This record gives sequence, C-alpha cells and structure tokens, in this order.
Amino acid sequence: MAALAAGFCIWSALGNEVNLCVTSGCALFQDTSIAGISLWWAGGVMFAALGAAALMGAAPLGMILAGLALLGDIGLLLLMSVTAPCVSCLIVACFFAMIYAGFRQAAHRSHSGLPNDKPGRSLLIVVWSVLFVVNVGTALRTQADVWAITDNGKEATVRIFFSPSCPSCQEGIALLSGRVDVAFYPLAESEADIYKAARMLRLMDNGASIAEALTKAQDVAAPSAMAATAPDMLLLRLRMLRNKAHVFMAGSQTVPFFEYHGLPTMLKKSAKQQAGHTTAPTAPVSPSATGSADLPLDPQVAGQCSGTTPCP
Repeated sequence: MAALAAGFCIWSALGNEVNLCVTSGCALFQDTSIAGISLWWAGGVMFAALGAAALMGAAPLGMILAGLALLGDIGLLLLMSVTAPCVSCLIVACFFAMIYAGFRQAAHRSHSGLPNDKPGRSLLIVVWSVLFVVNVGTALRTQADVWAITDNGKEATVRIFFSPSCPSCQEGIALLSGRVDVAFYPLAESEADIYKAARMLRLMDNGASIAEALTKAQDVAAPSAMAATAPDMLLLRLRMLRNKAHVFMAGSQTVPFFEYHGLPTMLKKSAKQQAGHTTAPTAPVSPSATGSADLPLDPQVAGQCSGTTPCP
C-alpha cells in the first residue's frame, strides 16, 4: 500500500492527465506547499519511508511515522471540511489510515506475542473517520447540481430561483420571460408548488412559455396518491429540494433569489445605452432627477416570499 500510495503522489506531483477530482478542492489545494515543497512530493517521501519501515519489519517505527502522517492528514481534512474537499487528497487520506492501522496492528501483535490479538480502538482513527465522512458528504453534495426548468441553465448568466405560488416571482418571471440569458429554477415552498411545477413542465413541453405555463398552473388540482408518488414526481421533488437547499446554503430563505454568473448581457446592453447617450459636459444632475429608467432591473427589493408569509 505504501508503494502504491507513493506512486500515486509522484504521479500527481508530475501532473497526471486523468482528472480524478470532480470538486473545486483540487484546484484550491493543488499548489499548496510547505517550506516550498509540494504536498504531493512530501506525501511521496513519507510513503517511501513507510514502505521502507514495512520492508524492514520495523512495526513500532512505522506506527510512529504513520501516526504523525495521519495526524497531519487530520489537519488537512479539517481544513477541507471548512473550505472545499479534494478527491485526490481523500484518496491519499485512505492510504494513510490503512497503513497506520496495519502498522498499529503489527506493533500490537509483536508486543503481545499473540498472532491473533487485535488492538483496541484508536482515537486517531475515530477522529480521522469523522472528518473523512464529512468531506465525502460535502463532495457528494457539491455534485448534486441545481435544476433549471428551462433549457438554458448552463448558458444563462442570471439564475432566478422561484416558487410557483410567490406573487413577486410571478411578476418577475412575466418581466424576464423570453430573455436568453436568464434561467429559471423552481423550488417548493408548499406541497402545491410541486404540483404546479409538474403542470408547468407539461405546458412547456407543449410549447408554452414559462410565463404562460406559470399562469395556467395556478389552479392545478392535487393529483391522486398514486400519481403523487410516481417516479417522475419523486424525481421532481428531489430536484426542487436541491434547488431549495442551494438557496438556503447561499444564506437566503426568501424567493425570488437571483444569482449572477459573470456579467449579465442585460447589464452590458444598459452600459452601452448609457454610453451612447453621453453628450457634452453640462451641469451635474442629481441621481434623483435621472431616476433609474436606464437600468434593466430595479436595484431595490420589490418583494420577497417565504413559505406562507405574504410578500411585503
């Protein structure tokens, strides 16, 4: 295991061509170094030393080295748990834990003289296991991407998370429907929102715009118990729950919720319009006199909904 882990570290340090990492943690930690030495090279050296200890049968020495390495890895796991997990780092972490457990068991048997004697629980392994599970869960959660009810989720610069029952959401969708750089992400504030979203999907499949589908879906009736638990409805519930969790993790609990990825094209158009209206220098004009007619969106919050709370 030490030889395999050392090879993996050296392969990663030299820049492997296989992308094992599906999270942002790899990019975050790939250039991390200690005293100018890359963590990958440091890991390769440590695994080489552990392999040498194993070949020499020096179980006590190997257990000490592996324990120090595992302690350092616990610090890295703790750092990743509050930043972003690195899948490649988690692979190395597994090697450290397995090698430490092997050395610990060998050292205990050589000390007791019983070939089948097993050591008790290790506090290092317990702490490592908790942090490892936390990081794996975070990595899996980051792969649960949000779901857009429109087809332009990957291209759009503006994301709008909405509840089908929210009046402010309905107003915003009516204003922004048809813009190619706006994608719409439904979430459920109530059970009825799930049925309305299902109705919207059927209407949009038949050619209706999202604004038209949202308006026609307001009077939808609750389906039967069998229809409500159909596979497509269960999948829709999961998708809308992921969208809601995304909004909550972003620090908001109200809709509509806007996200901007890059500079929205609507703002670029507004900037060009304002530049085109530039004239010769005149006396300064106060912002209250000009207003915000040239802005594509009102910067003030016009209304938000949360659960059964009315929109202000």
